[in-house]
Amino acid sequence: MSRYDIFISYRRRETADKAEHLFTLFEHEGYKGRVSFDRENLDGRFDIEILNRLDNCKDFIVILSPDTLSAIRWEDTGWYNRLAYCTVDEFPKIEMEMKKAGRILDFVRLEIARALAKGKHIIPIVPINSPTYNFDDLKLTDDICLLTKQHAERYQDTKDFLFKDILPRIVKRLKSHPPKLILTKFTLTIVLSIILIACMVGWIKWNNEKNFFQSCRTQSEFEEFGKNAYFFHSECADSLSCFKTLVRSNIPINDALNIGGKDSIRVCWSADCSLKQLRILRKMINNMMLVESGTFIMGSKNPVGLEEFERHVTIEDDYYIGKFEVSELEWNIIMSDSAFGSDHLPIAEVSWKESQQFVRKLQTLTGLLFSLPTEIQWEYAAKKNGDSEWIYAGSSNSEEVANYKESSQNGDIEEVDSRKPNGLELYHMSGNVSEWCLDGNNNRKRIRGGSFMSSCEEITVSYSDVASIDNKSKTIGLRLVLNQ
Repeated sequence: MSRYDIFISYRRRETADKAEHLFTLFEHEGYKGRVSFDRENLDGRFDIEILNRLDNCKDFIVILSPDTLSAIRWEDTGWYNRLAYCTVDEFPKIEMEMKKAGRILDFVRLEIARALAKGKHIIPIVPINSPTYNFDDLKLTDDICLLTKQHAERYQDTKDFLFKDILPRIVKRLKSHPPKLILTKFTLTIVLSIILIACMVGWIKWNNEKNFFQSCRTQSEFEEFGKNAYFFHSECADSLSCFKTLVRSNIPINDALNIGGKDSIRVCWSADCSLKQLRILRKMINNMMLVESGTFIMGSKNPVGLEEFERHVTIEDDYYIGKFEVSELEWNIIMSDSAFGSDHLPIAEVSWKESQQFVRKLQTLTGLLFSLPTEIQWEYAAKKNGDSEWIYAGSSNSEEVANYKESSQNGDIEEVDSRKPNGLELYHMSGNVSEWCLDGNNNRKRIRGGSFMSSCEEITVSYSDVASIDNKSKTIGLRLVLNQ
């Protein structure tokens, strides 16, 4: 792309002195190095360089004398129409055809025709009207006839005329503008250059450190990063402090009084745990509610579907169960270390197989016996600490405790704590999303609790259903159990 914004066209034998004068005035006006004047700054092949500069300029100035266009040949119009619209690569071939046809190329005519064809901003500079010359009445060939439609600036065709008298009018009409004044003192240039280089080097180092810092996951990675950190040294130190706080050994997690009682859980953290995973795991474990061993009546007096008749069942060992259904955020951080999704909405559209992968990931990160609940564990927790006549988990009034077909406000999943809990502070054991259990055969597993699309009969504490282990339904999620 040419660096010349202004192109001066003229015929040497007639207006060369005027073109040179105008070129000098432009240089003094701040356009130095941006005006194409062929007597001063043409390099390489003359004709190709002319075309390149003309095609890439913003302003086209043509300086005419009374005789500049007086001898144009009308029979050559076809040639100049071709030259006006051809590509730079096609030009030499057409020029050669003209020579073979005995035609001499008129560069002023070519430049005008091409400037018109390219839609350049054209400023004709022409002599003032006289009895023998009137620019507006010139009869021109089709390839350049539109030149007289351009607004012209007039000069007196005398030796005493100075272009500086009309220069302000020309400059005012230019599409090109001189560059803003730049301080050029040597010392200031050096200082500014050094500052610029230092800023660039600093920014590159800062950006590289930021990317490295953001890629760190485990404690060992942060420790290694901290050895050479400069910009993110304090952030790295904060992260390591969080790691040390979160992974302290022999500190009960779910034990507000720190007495090491039955409701405390000790964790053997994996070295592969990220900071996000540590934080979400501590929250999840803190929300595991202790279910003490005991005996209860499982089933229903009037079984529906896959329910069984009432029978006494004994729970031999204490266990823990999630206060809430597993959330979208919890699932994504554990599975992919990605802080995506809501921490208030339950994860859904996960199969039983994927739920088992989630459980195994939890076991690896904590060394704890996480699991999906058995039907016995699920129903015992749903009925625990409640009236034996409760129909739903926490009440006999379904709308108090359950998001189901008849009570759903928007026909969709609700936040995990949006309804009243049962006696163990377990939310949405009835409704919202059905929850995977361990029981079943190789292809189909039991689900409990019903969902936001279930009927009132399908959200009772004893109702049981099945789903394929590959089923990814928007109505099925999961709740965790932690065995001792």
